[in-house]
Amino acid sequence: MLVWGLTSCNKDYLFDRELAPKSGALLVVDCSSYAEWHFFSFAKGEIIGTCDAADADANAQWRTRMDWDLAFHRQNIQTNSGASGSGAGGILKLEQSTFDFDAVAEAPKDGYQTDAPDSIVYDMSQMTLGHIGYVHTGLAQPTKNWAVLHNMMASDWHYEQAVFIVRTADEKYAKIWLWNFKNARGVSGTISMQYVYPL
Repeated sequence: MLVWGLTSCNKDYLFDRELAPKSGALLVVDCSSYAEWHFFSFAKGEIIGTCDAADADANAQWRTRMDWDLAFHRQNIQTNSGASGSGAGGILKLEQSTFDFDAVAEAPKDGYQTDAPDSIVYDMSQMTLGHIGYVHTGLAQPTKNWAVLHNMMASDWHYEQAVFIVRTADEKYAKIWLWNFKNARGVSGTISMQYVYPL
């Protein structure tokens, strides 16, 4: 697993220079496995643990914990709220006429959605036979389409240009931009997230 926490980033492959934020930290997480959730704490600025996505007991334990704010599975995201956790978390997508990460200076008071029951792909080993394994879980609904695969053969992913505001498990706030689902070699499965915490 590769995780970076940076105050700035200037590598050419990372940002469209017109969109690149001027401040914040960068989190890069290897989410290539369909079998794992990765739990992130804004307060610590790092992934604090992982969990088998199909292990009901382990997932139940994570739902009671208050030390994580976001969880990542492939392009799927959870907040510590609702169907995913016991925290006071939630998330909203800001409506902007033009995408501008740096322009967001404060968190709205209302409009946050808690996680809803949903399902994720867990087992792709028999996909050629037409069988895909799913598991039930909670998901943050506003982020469901941040990364959409348009062409599997070409690994063509389209990303929603949006600023999301995260309410953390302990009711603080962060702004995030989910801007890439590929690593530096162009292989899908790695989330790159720019964030500012606290907001």
